Amino acid sequence: MPTTGFTYLRPLTVADLIRDLAEPGAFALAGGTDLVPLRAAGAITPAVLVDVKHVAGLRGVETEGDVIRIGAATTLADLGERDDRSLDAILDGAKIVGAAQTRERGTLGGNLCRSSPAGDTLCGLLVLDAVAELQSLDGIRHVPVRDFFTGPSRNVKKPSEALVSIRVPVREGGSAYRRFTYRRSMDLAVVGVAAWLSIEDGVCVDAAIAIGAVAPTPRLVPAAAETLVGTTCDDEAIAHACEHVVAASSPIDDVRGTRDHRLRVLRPLTRDTLLLALTRALGSSPP
Repeated sequence: MPTTGFTYLRPLTVADLIRDLAEPGAFALAGGTDLVPLRAAGAITPAVLVDVKHVAGLRGVETEGDVIRIGAATTLADLGERDDRSLDAILDGAKIVGAAQTRERGTLGGNLCRSSPAGDTLCGLLVLDAVAELQSLDGIRHVPVRDFFTGPSRNVKKPSEALVSIRVPVREGGSAYRRFTYRRSMDLAVVGVAAWLSIEDGVCVDAAIAIGAVAPTPRLVPAAAETLVGTTCDDEAIAHACEHVVAASSPIDDVRGTRDHRLRVLRPLTRDTLLLALTRALGSSPP
């Protein structure tokens, strides 16, 4: 069982935040949708809880030149209310995490730092080439999300680092995220797929595909994306991409689904996600 004693800190600036996170046993508290139950279960025993919600600059979405900056403490509910085609794959995921109450508390930065293989925003961050901005007393470093995850619920962020923002390059194309679950809400993805497609004169010139809940971490599938480049994303090209996606997955049996079931779901889910991304890339209204 967790101990009852801890120090609660409420920094108002990034400088104060990184100073507080340098304290031994410090944990960042954002929405608390994961931290609170983990502490209750005794999985973590924070000596210091550093509340990031009141730090200036950690909430909101801004465009800075050719980059969209999303504050790490921006809630999933706030993201879900946006209409921004350059962020569609991320927004698709933000809109379906947990239930409405969860999204009002949960943050994009918390979703990223939790690093669940089934995190609904993570595949979107991957296909949109997002970069995590980390700050500590040692300085600032930028880590591409594709290099962020190291295992189930593990990543390269150091305990003393604060995730300040997620940066997404502004670029043409269409993206989408879809998942398979048994319930409409309050469920984790049994399988998740995100895709981004860039189309010129009806031909795919660039692409990215990522999968979630079918491997130890969310992961990009470069071979599947390469299969689509130079095609019109017709049925044959999409079928080849789906085969590469299945080959790149390594699902397990758990309480939410068997390995075989995940593999069966993965093909049609990848196809549906690609078709939605293609529709958006071509500028049509999504189905």
